[in-house]
Amino acid sequence: MLKGKNALVTGSGQGIGREIALALARNGANVGVNDLEYNSAAKETIELLKPYNRSVSWHRHDVGNNKEIDLMFEEFLDAHGSIDIFVNNAYVPIPKPFVKVTEDDFDAQVNVGLKGYFFCAQRAAQEMISKSTKGRIINISSLQAFRQWPNQLVYGSIKSAVSRMTLGIAWELSSHGINCNAVAPGYIDSRRLQKDEEHQRGETEWYVDETKPWIPARRIGLPRDIANIVIFFASEASDYVNGQTLVSDGGFLSGGTPNEFSKQSHPYTITTLE
Repeated sequence: MLKGKNALVTGSGQGIGREIALALARNGANVGVNDLEYNSAAKETIELLKPYNRSVSWHRHDVGNNKEIDLMFEEFLDAHGSIDIFVNNAYVPIPKPFVKVTEDDFDAQVNVGLKGYFFCAQRAAQEMISKSTKGRIINISSLQAFRQWPNQLVYGSIKSAVSRMTLGIAWELSSHGINCNAVAPGYIDSRRLQKDEEHQRGETEWYVDETKPWIPARRIGLPRDIANIVIFFASEASDYVNGQTLVSDGGFLSGGTPNEFSKQSHPYTITTLE
């Protein structure tokens, strides 16, 4: 589906980013892996990519810094020659109550999750335009762009801005044949697990029992659920989809409460269902 395409994914050393990188390679793309540290998780990601026999490059850079962004793209282009698909996935979570957030907390999250997304997308677009590439820019937003969670005001505000930014990028790049869309994950169990622990994914995370009743799909999301949407946005199947934020939450945002759970208190509201 993506044979010969060159894709760069930020924050792809583990978690959702790793699964996106693997899905891109599985579908034929050459992949650039980015993260802050070349730790055991990042090394494992590189190893997991090898069986797909694609060209794989590693990029240790902080996408919250424009100089680092430029270095990352220069390395990627040296390795692959051009870029067809770019995925903004990196983030820095600092959960704190609104009244406890410091300027450093705020800046660290905004630098990576908003400024970094903006300038990474800009650089990717510049490269695509220079080679008349009808490329794809894909941003990872969040369910929190649409609903408040405790201790996540900065993160949610950033993700809301990412969805709005996606609209603007799509509009401005449309004349170049470049599409920009976003994915907004809901509850996703993206923990790092050993191979013999994978059966626990989506089952043993701390929030599973209290959250499943409020998800119509009756399960917690998996990293592959998000990777599958990225593949759709990266492929020709999404040619007529542009500027959209697709929510992948198993129906959580629908707000519906099945009858069998109607006597339970919703864990994320202050009201009690009668």
